[in-house]
Amino acid sequence: MKPFPFFLFIIIPFLSGAQSVKGFVYDAEATIKGAKLLNTTQKFVTFTNDKGYFEIEAKVNDTLTISSYFHATQTLIITENHFNEDLVIELKKITNTLDEVEITKVNEKVFDSIVLSVKTNNQIANDIKNRPYLYSPQASGNMDFIAIGKLIGKLFKKEKAEAIDYIKTEDLVTLFKDHKLFNKSFLVSELKIPKDLQHLFFELCSAKNIDKKIITENRDMELLDLLIVSNEEFQKLLLEHKK
Repeated sequence: MKPFPFFLFIIIPFLSGAQSVKGFVYDAEATIKGAKLLNTTQKFVTFTNDKGYFEIEAKVNDTLTISSYFHATQTLIITENHFNEDLVIELKKITNTLDEVEITKVNEKVFDSIVLSVKTNNQIANDIKNRPYLYSPQASGNMDFIAIGKLIGKLFKKEKAEAIDYIKTEDLVTLFKDHKLFNKSFLVSELKIPKDLQHLFFELCSAKNIDKKIITENRDMELLDLLIVSNEEFQKLLLEHKK
C-alpha cells in the first residue's frame, strides 16, 4: 500500500496544472538584478538573479506582478503561451522631475534711521533698568558695597521651596569659624577674598539657594566646588563695580 501515496505525490502537480514560468527582466539599458516577481494568485514570490533571470511557479490565469526600485511596476496575466518559451519583461525606469520653482521678488527694506534710534534707546533703557550698576557714575573709593549687595539679591535670589533647608549667611559664618579646611585663612589665601568682603561673599553664596545638607552631611568636596564657582562670580562682580 505504500507506493500509492507516492504515486499521488507525483501526479498531483499535473492534475493541479502548476508549471514554471521562466524568463528575464530588463529595462532600456540592461537586465535588472533583484527584481521582485510575485504570483498574487498563488502567493509565490521570487527574485531575479545577477543576470536578471527568474523562474516562478504559476498556472494559467494567475496574476504575476513584477516590481523593482526605480522602475514602474508591471502586471502580467499568465496564459498557456507563457509556459512554452522564456518571457522577456521590460520595466520602465522612473525619472524624478523637479517641480518648477517660483522665484518671488524680494522687496528690500529701506533703512530707517529714526526707527533704529528708537529701538536702540529702548534697548539701552531696558539695560539700565536690569543692570544699573554699569551706568552708575563712578565715585571715589574702591567699592560700592550697597550697590553690590542689592545686585547680589537681584541676580541670585530665587523663590525658595519650603521642603528644602538652604544655607544661610549665618551658617557660613559659623562654618568658617571652626572648620579645619573652610576657615578665614582659606578665604584670604585660596579664594583671595579680603576680610572686609567676606561677609558679602557669604551673602552671595546664601543667595544661590545651596542645600544645607552639604554642610550637615560633611560633603566637603561638593562644598569646595560650589565655593570656587561662587567666588568666580563674586570676583567678576567686584571687578565690574570697582570705582
